Amino acid sequence: MSPRKIGFLLHPGERPVIEGAARQAKACGFEVWTALEDATSVTEREAEGTCLLVTVGGDGTFLYGARLAAPRGIPVMGVNRGRLGFLNDVELVDLERAIVRFAEGSYRTQRRPLIEVRLVTEVERTALALNEMVVRARDVMVARLRVEADGDLLGDFDADGVVVSTATGSTAYALSAGGPPVDPRLHALVVVPLAPHAVISRPVVIPDEVRVRVIVVRGRVFVAADGISLADAADGDEVEVRPGPELQLIRFKDSPSFHARLRQKFRFGVPHKDFDQASSSQGGMPDGAA
Repeated sequence: MSPRKIGFLLHPGERPVIEGAARQAKACGFEVWTALEDATSVTEREAEGTCLLVTVGGDGTFLYGARLAAPRGIPVMGVNRGRLGFLNDVELVDLERAIVRFAEGSYRTQRRPLIEVRLVTEVERTALALNEMVVRARDVMVARLRVEADGDLLGDFDADGVVVSTATGSTAYALSAGGPPVDPRLHALVVVPLAPHAVISRPVVIPDEVRVRVIVVRGRVFVAADGISLADAADGDEVEVRPGPELQLIRFKDSPSFHARLRQKFRFGVPHKDFDQASSSQGGMPDGAA
């Protein structure tokens, strides 16, 4: 039988922050490995027997870990060491206790679907994304982009670009571009035109089992998945977004709900007057703020 292992994904130079958690994992009977550099090769080598990948950092580290772990069926626990940390459930000071709770089985698994992005140009490129795929015009030029869902036309947009996000990614680029926040328990995609010339163009929410095609009718654009550029594209090139593997996200009984996270991180639905009064009376952030 393969040994049970826990992996830690973190930035080079930050190994000391997980020393206590690594000792705790070993005390619970796990072997421990770390991925500091060349994380793809390390994860591939250690995947067999790994029952948890702990990402330590900000949302970017979590997204990287999700793309590594999901295809290999490894559950992920996100630990916040960044500034916003919207995707991470565990704070660094609580990491050792979280390891114990995982070992005890005191957790639940939430599934988050990724998308597979396929860019068809002179050379085909593919990538996975947990948050979104972006097609965006170069410089200040406007592009004409045709968007289809399972072959059905959603629209021809003269715009700065288009974002196709998962429910998980609906609170990232898509939200800043005017899209709705979508509870990640829903299996949905959000299509958001970026600064469209047609005033009546609005974001649309569609099922995530459909295949979305974005065709570059006119213009020069670049394509990115989870903020990582894939390549440039031009007239006639197209991008296909289709269902990808599912991420197994480790959550605990006291993990913040999606709606609580919106209030804490983004002040979503919190009246400015109430916020100002609470800040003045307490000399800072109101109770429950991150």
